[in-house]
Amino acid sequence: MGAPLADRGDGRQTGSVPTSGSAVTRAAFESSVAGFLHTVASIGPGQWALPGSDEWTVRELAAHVVRGMVVISDLLDSGAPVPESLLPDAATYFRSAFALEDIHAGIRQRAVTAAAEAPVDIVAWAREAAATALARVASTGNDEVVVHFAGSLRFVDYLGTRVTELVLHTFELQVACGLELDAPGDALALVNGILLALADRADPIALALALSGRPGPTVCNVLA
Repeated sequence: MGAPLADRGDGRQTGSVPTSGSAVTRAAFESSVAGFLHTVASIGPGQWALPGSDEWTVRELAAHVVRGMVVISDLLDSGAPVPESLLPDAATYFRSAFALEDIHAGIRQRAVTAAAEAPVDIVAWAREAAATALARVASTGNDEVVVHFAGSLRFVDYLGTRVTELVLHTFELQVACGLELDAPGDALALVNGILLALADRADPIALALALSGRPGPTVCNVLA
């Protein structure tokens, strides 16, 4: 299990299960999981082989999202030593991750592998993984530390990165399969806050055009 930090001095262990300060993130995780499950259940039998993104089929994209839920328990159970310095928030995690060499290639390959190894019934697998992830999240304290190759951070901050992945990839699945674009309001608000914190990573012209609703030759992408 992820290692808890020391006692805060106020009688509460920092590994204790959630307080109201993390309620928004935890609620957003639950609703984004529900939104993803609803979307994958709406995918038709003949749509799994369609392009899901520039890199993946719909099946590979869905497998990538499910893997992201499975890995929550894997990271918490890794037993890796906790570093003295932690990343301060979800946005910094993304900065750190995307600064790594060949990070996108590694993500792409892990998704392809996950899809190849996944059960034929992706929807059933997704539901099972979601139930396990939700139970683990509910029993994990805000301040337990997730030790990740991109940097270590508090569990509640790491949870914000999972909400981001769930919402954005669910959008991709909806687009690929001709479904209505939809996301829970609380999850979308959290994700937009994280993305705006990364606004300096975007091309400034593309950012200005995107935020003002004007078309342009470049795409605004803070996660590239």
